[in-house]
Amino acid sequence: MTLDGKTTGMFDIITNETNLLNGTDSLTESNETDPTTSIYSGGPGTAYWVCSVITVAIGLVGNSLMFPLLANAKFSLLSYPVYLRFMAVSDSAVLIMFGINLSLRFFNSFHIIGNHVAACSAWMFTRNIVMLLSPWLVVGLTLDRFYCVVFPMKRERLCTKRKATIVCLSLSVISAALSFPFVNGVYAVEGSNTCFVKNHLVTYFATLRLLVNSILPCLLILVFNIVTGIHIQRSANFRKRFTSTSSGSKENKQDKSLRPLMLISILAFVTILPSAIIECALGILLVTKSDFESVLLLIKLLPPFGVLYLINFGQNFYILMACSANYRKIMKSKMKCKKVSTQNGNVTVSKIPVQVSNFVGSKTDETESSARPSLQTSSTSVTSPAADSKFG
Repeated sequence: MTLDGKTTGMFDIITNETNLLNGTDSLTESNETDPTTSIYSGGPGTAYWVCSVITVAIGLVGNSLMFPLLANAKFSLLSYPVYLRFMAVSDSAVLIMFGINLSLRFFNSFHIIGNHVAACSAWMFTRNIVMLLSPWLVVGLTLDRFYCVVFPMKRERLCTKRKATIVCLSLSVISAALSFPFVNGVYAVEGSNTCFVKNHLVTYFATLRLLVNSILPCLLILVFNIVTGIHIQRSANFRKRFTSTSSGSKENKQDKSLRPLMLISILAFVTILPSAIIECALGILLVTKSDFESVLLLIKLLPPFGVLYLINFGQNFYILMACSANYRKIMKSKMKCKKVSTQNGNVTVSKIPVQVSNFVGSKTDETESSARPSLQTSSTSVTSPAADSKFG
């Protein structure tokens, strides 16, 4: 949001209504009492802070569990786990920064950062990197699944682990490059509970926040998911007419495996878009100095939609667990392995005397059984479907 030479983001506060309506620069020089009350003068409310902290904690737990889940050998050669790992890191960074920001504001302690230009610059630079990176990683994941479904013949060449890593690293570098102007484009106001962007970067910040960070990735996610969904539906209808039951069931499993990953991108669209719309509308009202009642109404909508926006950064693990039995089985096996290893560490080994004759007899049986021809070696092995078709 822009305030004629000052800029605040979704996670920041607006300090004075007069500055909103008049666009003045009186933050540091106005000592007169104003009949209007400040919008966020005391920081976030208790209910908003508690809901946000709970959302942050749950999201961090889910993001941390994403790593043992994707450490399974079945994912070692697939492309989309690369996007999910990068998303877990960037989303966790957003959650941590949001939690710190909101808590400092709640306890009126943001001056720890806001009083120092270097701290404000580092804060704005880091925050913009992770906030830019997260939605575009969702776009990368959506595009990866789009190519796998729409262009299956090019799947082995385009949807590889190496190419996914290159895309994620490229997005990280681009996010850092777009955020670099904030290193020297931020100033601090003593005693304030936010960091301000310099006048010449206000338009750049607004474009970055509203267009590049929200609207454009949301549109791409929507378009790619619509095309992917249409293609899946057409393929399903085609298989019902011209393929056998066995092959149709295999393809149906592949379509089901894509649903959790498509749901991740769809819910990212649902959670990002409302806050982007509110910020766009609020920015237009502030620039045009329009109806004050409308501004207040949008300001009241920011906390609930802020929590909804925050859910986007911690929902991926829970979506996979809720929508796919394969991921649940993998996670259960991981938990069982940990329990077994813990129990084995606590078991004491007892020495049991063994008779030599029994040992020799068992050895003889083993030798005879190994000499028999195995019927299983002559059986034809069945080629299992690719792991990518199982897990999307």
